[in-house]
Amino acid sequence: MRIHGWRPLVLVGAVLAGIVAAGITGPAAADRSVHRGLTLGADVAQVAVTPVPCAKQGFELRFGNTGKNAVYADAFLEADAPLTLSRKLVSSYLPPGYTLKVRIDVNAPRGTAPGTYSISVKAGDQELTLPVEVGEAPVDTTGNLARYVPVTASSEHLPVYPVCGAVDGDRDSEHWAKGTGWNDATRGNFPDWVQVTFDQPQAVSRVDLYTLNSKQYPAAGYGLKDWDVLAQVNGSWQPVAQVRDNKAGLTSSTFTPVTATAVRILALASNEGLTYSRIVELEIYQ
Repeated sequence: MRIHGWRPLVLVGAVLAGIVAAGITGPAAADRSVHRGLTLGADVAQVAVTPVPCAKQGFELRFGNTGKNAVYADAFLEADAPLTLSRKLVSSYLPPGYTLKVRIDVNAPRGTAPGTYSISVKAGDQELTLPVEVGEAPVDTTGNLARYVPVTASSEHLPVYPVCGAVDGDRDSEHWAKGTGWNDATRGNFPDWVQVTFDQPQAVSRVDLYTLNSKQYPAAGYGLKDWDVLAQVNGSWQPVAQVRDNKAGLTSSTFTPVTATAVRILALASNEGLTYSRIVELEIYQ
């Protein structure tokens, strides 16, 4: 009696037998072979984190291949809550003997309890665990309400002019283009804005704005010219001060105190014309 399909079944069986004989038993085995020689490391033994917005902290991930063959490999990163990572996946082509170095930013939101947390990194059969020590949140002693609270902007000219640079405590315009001041990313388009949001309502009566005013870039030629100061009161934005035709590096706006949940600088014009809005430092006081 002839059994239809017998020859194909024999061929399939022979192929499967060959695969088993070769030691390849499935995807898991293939992964172990391909990822043999992967290494994981870091430039620090422990990551120190301060629970404030804009903190520059983290570590350098070192993802290497000590094998004889080039591979495409993935490294997966996870952090204990409520920590956040700038990226959770590093995917790269790794030639033999090559180590990829990648900066990983680590942040903790305000209110994170001090203590020891951890970050895990996995690639193939390799795993790296990094302890993270979260410290106490710093307290501003100058009365500046804009320090150590969330700050946002209509846009950012990254990586050199982040909005965090406008509230980092550095008022010196000679440090411009070093990450210590904000520049929008929409050349010639106004208005632009920078906003500081408080954890709880704050009495506000003064806003100091430091615009670009260095020897190379004087305020009269490159600084912010016109802007409004807005306060968010009971969920609504209201103007509390206006500045027009500014030529100075520092302008202090005082007004009748309001209880606000946020303060926004609405940039309307630059002394350079239709170019950019530039703020070196923004400070807010009661």
